[in-house]
Amino acid sequence: MANNKDIKKEESVNTDEKPEVSTEKPELEPVSDEKQKSVKVKKDFRNEFRVGDKIVVNYKITEGDKTRIQPFEGTVIAKRGSGVSKTFTVRRISVGNVGVERIFPLFSPNVQSIEIKARGKVRRAKLYYLRKRVGRAALKVKSLD
Repeated sequence: MANNKDIKKEESVNTDEKPEVSTEKPELEPVSDEKQKSVKVKKDFRNEFRVGDKIVVNYKITEGDKTRIQPFEGTVIAKRGSGVSKTFTVRRISVGNVGVERIFPLFSPNVQSIEIKARGKVRRAKLYYLRKRVGRAALKVKSLD
């Protein structure tokens, strides 16, 4: 057994040969103007909003073969994740004082746009305390103005 280990060590030490690396770059497909514009527009709104802001998320919903855009307006109570898997949680008070929360993936192709209605001034990264509040108090976030 000891001989096998010694042989493996010698083999790994004696490998001075470097694999050949090709210097040719793969050809990239040209990006159409429409695609480039849509990427720019989407990058613009992704990092503008913060926790505490009142926003409208226009989300594309597919039902069968029909698609429609459904707005969801509420307060951002959390942002989490990193990279492509970033998500944000929006909370709104629906009919009958029922709180509705939705978690949206930030880089989802179904998120068409995010409009900021009002800026909020908060001192927390997560506003989960709004869940315990009832009525008008559940909507109260200090205005940045």
